[in-house]
Amino acid sequence: MKGCCGGFGIIFRSIVFFVAALVAMGLAYGDEEIRQETGREAEAIVAVVGDEAITAEEYQVNLQAAYRQRFFHGKVPQAQEEAFRREVIDALVERILLRKEARRRGLEPDAVWVAGQMERIEGRYKSLPRWEAQRDVLMEGLKRQLEEQNLIERLRREVESQVKLEDEAVLQYYRAHPDIFTTPQRVRVSTILLKVEPWAPETSWQAAADEARRLLEKLDKGADFSDLAHLHSGDESAARGGDLGYVHAGMLSSEAQAVVDGLAPGEVSEPVRLLRGYALFRLEARTPARLNAFAKVEERARSLLLRERKKQAWQETLAGLRKNTPITINEALLVTGVE
Repeated sequence: MKGCCGGFGIIFRSIVFFVAALVAMGLAYGDEEIRQETGREAEAIVAVVGDEAITAEEYQVNLQAAYRQRFFHGKVPQAQEEAFRREVIDALVERILLRKEARRRGLEPDAVWVAGQMERIEGRYKSLPRWEAQRDVLMEGLKRQLEEQNLIERLRREVESQVKLEDEAVLQYYRAHPDIFTTPQRVRVSTILLKVEPWAPETSWQAAADEARRLLEKLDKGADFSDLAHLHSGDESAARGGDLGYVHAGMLSSEAQAVVDGLAPGEVSEPVRLLRGYALFRLEARTPARLNAFAKVEERARSLLLRERKKQAWQETLAGLRKNTPITINEALLVTGVE
């Protein structure tokens, strides 16, 4: 579910996907089918969370849905199998902990929202072959899942609503993370590109390199960079005299960036080979990195810190529930599997 931490999202990132998987697999809480799939009694217990058990049946349904959501054709790489099983059971444990905590706080699911979601999902999947035969069971299970999702979302909102920020904390966050609030260095660059198709023979590349060298000699003798760009450059910037405007890290190729980084304002580079041909670069101006004033970025700092604190509060809530709730996992079933 969006907004949850840990492994919980793996199961309920998409309730719609979960229901579709149930229909497609025919595992809609049918004891006999589960026994056939697992080779075990459906009453086998995979884990106990407080006073609530996670059965082999529930684990199997969620495991298969998670397989299909995460891996192509539902096949998990063998090296990841055990870790993935643990992730799924961990998600189921978290789901129980959070649901029980929501109930303890007196939260109730939004019946109108649940009904709307059920109607939407039924409209989407009612044409599937298994839907009509298993509709009542599916809708009952779907209702439980949606109520649980809504309960946990309400719990998350309640936990996050208790997070408050003092102005001093926002200022300290700004001071502790100058990299976040710094406008990076920018450079204004012009270029002359002598285009060569990547698949062209080496003679074409050599001809472009020789032409770039001749243009550089003209520039050394006082020729105007902009005029030569208009006449010779194959880059779209030719119409602007080769002016690329201000660029920041990541906008130029690594080869071009390395050349530009070594230039002083007004200096023209040696010819450099790029994927599209040979190029000359001239550095027009360099604007150094600048830490923005706190007043200018205060709202952004507040937003980032608030998001961080909300995430921390949610994680601490879950950690506390884990610490204070007896949790037993049947390691034998988890390692060997129940499918």
